[in-house]
Amino acid sequence: MINKRHIVFFLIIITFFSTNNLSAQEDDLNYSLIKKYAENSFRDQDYKFSLENYLQLYMNDEVNMTNNLRIGICYTESNIDKTGGIPYLEFVVSHNNFQRLAYYYLGRAYMYAYRFTEAVEAFYNYKQSGINDEVIHKCDRLIEMCYYALEILNVPKNYTFERLDSTVNSEFDDYNPYVTEDGKYLVYSSNRKYVKELESYISDVYLSKSRKTSWNESVELPINTFDNEDVVGLSADGSKLMMHIDGDYASNDIQYAYKKGSKYIKDENVLPFNTDGIERGASITSSGDTIYFSSDRDGGYGGLDIYYVTKNQQGQWSEPKNIGSNINTEYDDNYPNINSGGKTLYLSSKGHESLGDYDLFKSIYNESTKEWSNPINLGYPINTPFDNTTISFSNGGKVGYISTNRKEGLGNLDIYRIIKGESDQTAFVFAYIFVGTPSSSVPYSSDYLKVFVTVYDEFGNIYGRYNVDEGMSIMSLFPGKYKLEVRFDGAKEGYEEELTITTNDANKEIEKQIYLKPVE
Repeated sequence: MINKRHIVFFLIIITFFSTNNLSAQEDDLNYSLIKKYAENSFRDQDYKFSLENYLQLYMNDEVNMTNNLRIGICYTESNIDKTGGIPYLEFVVSHNNFQRLAYYYLGRAYMYAYRFTEAVEAFYNYKQSGINDEVIHKCDRLIEMCYYALEILNVPKNYTFERLDSTVNSEFDDYNPYVTEDGKYLVYSSNRKYVKELESYISDVYLSKSRKTSWNESVELPINTFDNEDVVGLSADGSKLMMHIDGDYASNDIQYAYKKGSKYIKDENVLPFNTDGIERGASITSSGDTIYFSSDRDGGYGGLDIYYVTKNQQGQWSEPKNIGSNINTEYDDNYPNINSGGKTLYLSSKGHESLGDYDLFKSIYNESTKEWSNPINLGYPINTPFDNTTISFSNGGKVGYISTNRKEGLGNLDIYRIIKGESDQTAFVFAYIFVGTPSSSVPYSSDYLKVFVTVYDEFGNIYGRYNVDEGMSIMSLFPGKYKLEVRFDGAKEGYEEELTITTNDANKEIEKQIYLKPVE
C-alpha cells in the first residue's frame, strides 16, 4: 500500500529529473547560441568578440580541436595578446589528426613571443604539408624574417620608450600618431568610439596639444563621420592632414583636410589618384606640391606600392609615378612619411630585411642620381615582430612617436614617445613674439602676416620649423649650438640669435621675448 511518504518521495524524484532535464536543455541552447556567435564573428574577422565566445565554449569542452585552433587564431590575429594562443595551438599540434594550419599560426605566435627558433621549426612543419606553392613561399619569407630577427636583436638601438598617458591612450587601439615638427600638436587614430546606429566601434581622428612635458585631453576632430577615418599623414607644420577613408562615403581612399585657424576642414574634392582599389597611406610635403601615397593599382611590383604625384602651377595633379624598385618590393610597401626637408622618406614594409610583419625603414634622396636609397631598417626596439606601421618625428628627428604593443600598455595598440639615448636632455625654449619694439609693442596675432620660426644647427642645416600659436612658439632643443631665426612671411630681415643649450639646461624652461618690426 502506497502511503503519503511514498507519494512525496515520488514527486521529488520527478521534479529533480524534470529540473535537470530543463537545465540540460538550457545549457545545450546556450552552448549552441554561443557557438553561433563565435562562428559568425570569426567568419567576419571580428577576432576579439569571437575569442570571447570561443573561450566560453572552451570552458565546457577543453579538448575540442576546432575550439582550440580558433582560440589560437583569434589571439594571433587580434591585438589583445598575440602570444596568448600558444598553449591552445600547442595542444592542437600534439595530436595526430589536426589541421596543419595550426603550425602556421603557432609559428607566428612564437615570433610574437620572440621564440624565433621554435617559429622556424613550426613553419618548416607547415611547409611539409605541401598545400601549394603560395604557402611554401609565405613560409620561406617568414623563416627569412626569423633569421634576420635573431641577428638584429643582438644589436639593439638605444632608445627610451615613454607611453603617453590616458589623455591620449585608451583601452582600445590608439595608433598612427603624427606630430608637428615643433612637437606642439599630435594627431592620431583610435577605434574607441561606439556608434549605436551601426552597432559597432569605428575609427576616428583625434588631436591633442602639448603642455610641456605631457599632453592635453584629446579631442575628436569635426572632420570625422560614420565612416572609418584613419589619419595617415600630417605636414611638418600641421597645416595639411591626410586621411584614409573606408565606409559608405568612400572605400579605401585618401582624403585631404587643411587647417583654417584652429580647425581642420575637409576638402570635399576627390583626389584624382584614388582608384577602385586600395589607397592606404599618404604624406604631403610642407609646400603642398607633392603627395606620396600607397596603392595596389596595376603595374606595381606587388602588393601595395608607393607612388607620388606633383602639382603644377595651375593646381593640377600629375599622373601617379611609381617611386621605384629601390623602395617597392613584391610585398606591401606602405605609409610613406616625407620629412620637412623633402629628402628623407620613412615608410613601412613587409619586404626588405624585416623581423616580422611591417617594419619601419628610412630612405634618403640622392640629388646626384635623382633616386631614393635602399631603405634602412630602423632596428630593434623600434621594430618588433608586431606590425610597426608609422613613425613621426619632432625636434629635428630626435624625438619620435609610434604605436605598438607593449606589456605595460593601457590596451591593445598604444602610442609611445621614443627618445634616442638613455634619457631626455632637451630644454624647452618658449619664444614670446611681439610686434613693435620693447618700449612699444603688442603681442603677435593671426591678424598680422604669418611668422616663420626656424632653428638651424651649428652646420647651417634646418633643425626644425615651428608654429606660432597665440603669440608663442615652443621649441624642444637637445644640447648643442643653434641659430634661431624669426621673421614675417616675405620679410628680408627679422630676428636672429645664437643659442647654446647645455646638459645643465635639460628639462628647464628658457624664455625669449622677440620683437619684430611690422611689415609695411
